[in-house]
Amino acid sequence: MERRTRQKESVYRALVALGHPSATELYEYVHAQDAEISRSTVFRVLSDFASAGRARRLCFTGSDDRFDATLAPHAHLHCRKCGRIFDIPMPDMRSDGGRAERFLIEQCYVEFRGVCAACQGADGADEGF
Repeated sequence: MERRTRQKESVYRALVALGHPSATELYEYVHAQDAEISRSTVFRVLSDFASAGRARRLCFTGSDDRFDATLAPHAHLHCRKCGRIFDIPMPDMRSDGGRAERFLIEQCYVEFRGVCAACQGADGADEGF
């Protein structure tokens, strides 16, 4: 059984609060609240969370790995201008997605890239692809 520590609790609360942070962003947030927590501790705890299934490691093209505490099936919208990441619901394909091929789906990662509403409004209309 995993031992619950103050550091793990701090990292998890920060992960939930920040949404889709990189390890560095999460470290800076946690360290500002608790100067005793080290960078290596935060990085190790995040890696442990991802390995244990308590968080998802997100690998986006051209970006540092991000982490997500939301484990329910969903895809991501990734703004190519500001880099923000948004969750978008998607059906749980594990229940029936691979049934015809008798394939057991264990994971699915979907990333949509585009321009968020804030960035579209910042410079008028977006130029598109």
